Amino acid sequence: MVFGAYFWGVCGDMKGRRFVILASMGMDALCSVLSSLTQDALYFLIIRIGNGFAIIGATCMIYVYFGEFLSPNKRDIYLLSLEIFWVLGIIAGQGIAMVIIPSDLVLLSNTYIVFNAWRAFIFLSSIPSFIGFILIYLYPESPRYLMYRGRMIESRDILEKIYIVNNKNTVASYPVTSFTQTYSAIGFNRAYIEGIPFMTNLKIRLITLKNGHKTLFTSYGRKIIVTSVIEFCLMASYIAVLLWLPELFSRYYEFKKKRLEDVYICTASEWVLKYQSNDTVREVSADAYFAAMLVSLSTVPPIIITGILIKYVNKKILLCMSCGIPIISVALITITKNDLQAEIMCCIFEGFTTLTEPILFVTMVELFPSNVKGVAFSMTVMIGRLGAIFGIIVFGILIDKNCTLTFYLIAALLFIAFLATGFLPRLKIGGSH
Repeated sequence: MVFGAYFWGVCGDMKGRRFVILASMGMDALCSVLSSLTQDALYFLIIRIGNGFAIIGATCMIYVYFGEFLSPNKRDIYLLSLEIFWVLGIIAGQGIAMVIIPSDLVLLSNTYIVFNAWRAFIFLSSIPSFIGFILIYLYPESPRYLMYRGRMIESRDILEKIYIVNNKNTVASYPVTSFTQTYSAIGFNRAYIEGIPFMTNLKIRLITLKNGHKTLFTSYGRKIIVTSVIEFCLMASYIAVLLWLPELFSRYYEFKKKRLEDVYICTASEWVLKYQSNDTVREVSADAYFAAMLVSLSTVPPIIITGILIKYVNKKILLCMSCGIPIISVALITITKNDLQAEIMCCIFEGFTTLTEPILFVTMVELFPSNVKGVAFSMTVMIGRLGAIFGIIVFGILIDKNCTLTFYLIAALLFIAFLATGFLPRLKIGGSH
């Protein structure tokens, strides 16, 4: 994902937003199918790396693609609505996993191939990418991107189709007859000269790519640093909790089978680690799956409420809330004395941290112009995935060494993100001019 975020972001500025989404979703679907069929652990790992490299392209580029179709007064609420479908996808994944993985399903088993429950789950996970590929294939390239590429006639034709669909009851023709490029668009388009030698064309593209990075870090340096810090701290904390929470709940329910008293969730984790033999095969409790689904469901109401508020409240304030409130809840997880209290605190944490990335992406669509937007998104998402790696590894080790300290460090990261939001420039309310 780290390398994929940067690759696809740069590719999005050079080859197009739609191209990136199609290529990344197609590659993800193919890798999912292949990984469900492979029988070798090394090949499985390599193919799953392909999944990570692929899917991050669509994850970051969909905001750029969708945002460039929308007028400023509609952009914020529509881009934020994408997060609802992200959450629904997580819930669906956990629900399907809860049904399929613990089962004894074996669809095929012989000397050469075994296709059992977890393989079926991975195979099913390819279906959304196939559907996404087909749907995006039916839609055009971003008209704003085409303008920057100098393809004015294509851009106008797409906008005319949008006009016709949006004005079904009118007979008036599309009023715009032609477009002209701005100075920045002309400079952006210099990398796309047809009919010249390959090496010359490559050199021009590389120079343009270098200039794009130079523009990003000189004219928008403070903004890209702030968005990268927020994304790093968010993903390090959010992914760590999302990944290790089912394991903690599983340990808690394992403890409850042996002991009846209510204890802190970290105390239960330490007890299981101390008294359970390493040779013991421990099945993940269905209650742990259900707890994870409940936490995911809790993110839906905050997203809907924020979708209403974003029309009237500054996005900077919303970012402060989405980073600030989880600081308290994640610290309180350590002193919860039963699974219900822990689930409530986790619901608050996930409910608000889930909001941070979409609000940040909506903000970035406003902060960066189209000629550096793809690179800006790729840099921010790349730094965020480095944060995810940090969270998975560091907290994965700490959670067995000192569970309580893990949650305090997560709170500290969110506090850094909270402080970083103060360095963002003044933002528009409701995406209006």
